[in-house]
Amino acid sequence: MATEIERFAGDAGIPRASLFERRDWLYAFMREHCFRDDTERIAAALWPDGAPTAGSRMVDVGCGPGTYTRGLASLHPGLEAIGIDRSPRQLRRARERAHRDGVTNCRFDFGDALALPLASCSADAVVAARLLMVLRDPARALAEIHRVLRPGGRCFIAEPRPGIWTELPLAAMRIMAAGSGSDLDRLRAHDDAGWEALLATQPWSRLERTDDRRYRYAVGERAAA
Repeated sequence: MATEIERFAGDAGIPRASLFERRDWLYAFMREHCFRDDTERIAAALWPDGAPTAGSRMVDVGCGPGTYTRGLASLHPGLEAIGIDRSPRQLRRARERAHRDGVTNCRFDFGDALALPLASCSADAVVAARLLMVLRDPARALAEIHRVLRPGGRCFIAEPRPGIWTELPLAAMRIMAAGSGSDLDRLRAHDDAGWEALLATQPWSRLERTDDRRYRYAVGERAAA
């Protein structure tokens, strides 16, 4: 475990002393109780026909405490759900919660969103929720998502929009992270132009966008072979 924590510093620009690691309980609480739960929205977007084919693989990148990984696995027992995160403590929480809830068709792996530990074309669906604003190189993360998607596979992306509803939880996390070495001060929601430019970095065969006052969503599909 110590080795994994040492590796926590890297291209994502989140240091070992990050809030997500040193104040893991706070981020888990915010993710579970303060952020919007989009589980049903994600399921409808990824599987518009109602359910994934048995054995389909869904990857939740930057899964944190595993909220969506567990939720989607519970909704679809035939799904193989994989959560990936750089924080060993978040992964431990995710595994403990899945065990407690009796969700057996999910697992949680240590990995970097900028270099996913997955083979190309190995995922039927990918989720990236509240992840891209955290990364120094979000375009690289999107390229990794596109790489691991199989032809015809879909990804669901959710990001907060700029506004008080985004700044308030960030401010709370900055206060709690004071003295921990976290670099939360650099985190900002993408503006409209930045969001569109980011989405355009990948050659989606189809891209659907929706938004409301607080969040923006995109569903991208990789071109069929």
